[in-house]
Amino acid sequence: MHLPCTTLLNSEECALSEKKKKKGLSVRLAPIANFEQVRAAKLLGVVLCGSLLFDEHVHAVLKTCSQRMYLMKLLRDQGLHSKELHCVYFML
Repeated sequence: MHLPCTTLLNSEECALSEKKKKKGLSVRLAPIANFEQVRAAKLLGVVLCGSLLFDEHVHAVLKTCSQRMYLMKLLRDQGLHSKELHCVYFML
């Protein structure tokens, strides 16, 4: 199954592969012309990878949260008041 994820700036394809139990073979589909094959693609805010596991999505969400929490801590340590912190939080 091919999952094309297109935007105006780039085109990429995340090929979802299904491993067959017979002899440990993995079925790979032919790439679609004019699409770059990637291991993972972000679609509607969810990171999808070929193995259909959500570990990359969870990693991306935790990374974003960690960066934002660090920014909020820096701003608080610089003396930003809670009202302004609240505003920054909702702008992110």
